[in-house]
Amino acid sequence: MKLSFIIVNYQSEKYLVKCLSSIKEKVLSVDYEIIVVNNDLEVQLPNDLGARLLSEIRLINTGKNIGFGAGCNVGAKISQGEILCFLNPDTEIIKNNISDILDKFNQDKNVGVIGPRLIDEAGKTQEWIAGKEVTILSTVLNNLGYKRDKKIWESDVSVECAWISGAASFIRKEIFQKLGGFDEKFFMYFEDINLCKRARQLDYKVLYYPGFIIKHFSGKSFLDKKEQKRYYRKSQRIYFGKYLSK
Repeated sequence: MKLSFIIVNYQSEKYLVKCLSSIKEKVLSVDYEIIVVNNDLEVQLPNDLGARLLSEIRLINTGKNIGFGAGCNVGAKISQGEILCFLNPDTEIIKNNISDILDKFNQDKNVGVIGPRLIDEAGKTQEWIAGKEVTILSTVLNNLGYKRDKKIWESDVSVECAWISGAASFIRKEIFQKLGGFDEKFFMYFEDINLCKRARQLDYKVLYYPGFIIKHFSGKSFLDKKEQKRYYRKSQRIYFGKYLSK
């Protein structure tokens, strides 16, 4: 098995079917599997979800919202692919050149993580989908409107960077296992930045590859924006606590 798509669902059933359909339509000539980890508390996804779209979909109902990183870890444990693709349910694959991503891994064994270009509903490249090292200074500058990472996400060619968005990310399974998966201290947010940092600490490269495009209907699984911000701030504190002095 070359590729495993791992999709963690939470309050995104409306978008999930479109996501699955886009895989079927755009991922061609690649041996792959799809694993859906359902973190939804109220809606139990039926076991035949996706069967009308794709054969051999694997569905895991966790019974509670265990978080994004933990959900990804659950899916990764039963995956069979050499490359793992963690994909948000509110995404749609736009281009059929996923083989270009796989070629990047084949061309350089030191490439460990790759992130594609993410676009919004209007077709515009989303901000903050890849960037440089995250520091307190960079956070302050970002909050002041200085987008120092803009050249990365607006690049038309592959760029080595510090991190890529977890909304759509590719990683070698052997590296993911070596890292012990996502750090489950991060319920949501910063788990992607943290994973990329740990991969770089093992001397693996993180690439932003704008040639493969995915549409992202951002934030559709979170209706309470205040709660969303609380999760973000908590994860931010955990991240800085791991890598910076008090």
